[in-house]
Amino acid sequence: MADFDGEVALVTGAAGAIGGAICRALRASGAVVALTDIDARALERTAAELGGEVEIFPADLTDDAQTEALPARVRKRFGRLDILVNNAGARQIAPMLDIEPAVWRHTLEVDLVAPFVLSRAAIPGMIEQGRGKIVNIASMAGLAAFRDRAAYSAAKAGLIMLTKVTAVECGGRGIWCNAVAPGVVETPMTSSFFESDEMTASIRANTPMGRWCRPDEIASPVVFLSSAASDFVNGTVVPVDGGWTAGYVGAELSPRPIGADNGR
Repeated sequence: MADFDGEVALVTGAAGAIGGAICRALRASGAVVALTDIDARALERTAAELGGEVEIFPADLTDDAQTEALPARVRKRFGRLDILVNNAGARQIAPMLDIEPAVWRHTLEVDLVAPFVLSRAAIPGMIEQGRGKIVNIASMAGLAAFRDRAAYSAAKAGLIMLTKVTAVECGGRGIWCNAVAPGVVETPMTSSFFESDEMTASIRANTPMGRWCRPDEIASPVVFLSSAASDFVNGTVVPVDGGWTAGYVGAELSPRPIGADNGR
């Protein structure tokens, strides 16, 4: 287990299921956690559950001024900022031709612009400290195209490239930037998936592990990428999707019964 020994982490989307799991995992590993989300009441509940050294920073990440000010607010409260986790996300499920430009822009504002603005504001202070870790929560939808997610996939693909560019530009100055790309995670945002037998069957069929993910299974690699244990890992994307993007359900060139040997 990582030992952050009082290092300060700022987590966006902290009131959500994945954000809350990330905050719990960081706290359990000794980090001081600054939580931000647009929902102040939900943030208060999450902070109360965490206990200890935490502080809430309600903010609307579509507002550049609020977003840019967050790292300075955290440093003013805790004296430093060591870890930034860009987790907040927005998504609409709709065919590309049905997505209104305003919805497209909102998705990119939350999923791509805000991580850029936050990273840009956080990095100078991290360089001054001597090191800093940034972990972006991307998606397998940024690695592979899925129907009805044009804005979300475009934003997450952009976030993956932002991750790589940040590492290339700032890695030599003590900055690590990596991404985690979750598969299907059971959260309130994906609850509709699990109301359909057809959808759950599709998830099981497309995932080699035969199941979907839990929020804490996203939090664990985030902790690793935030810690000194990952100090030679930079600019990479870690798919946490049960193997979904390793292949696809139709990848079998020579179909055979389940359980059959491999011709040996």
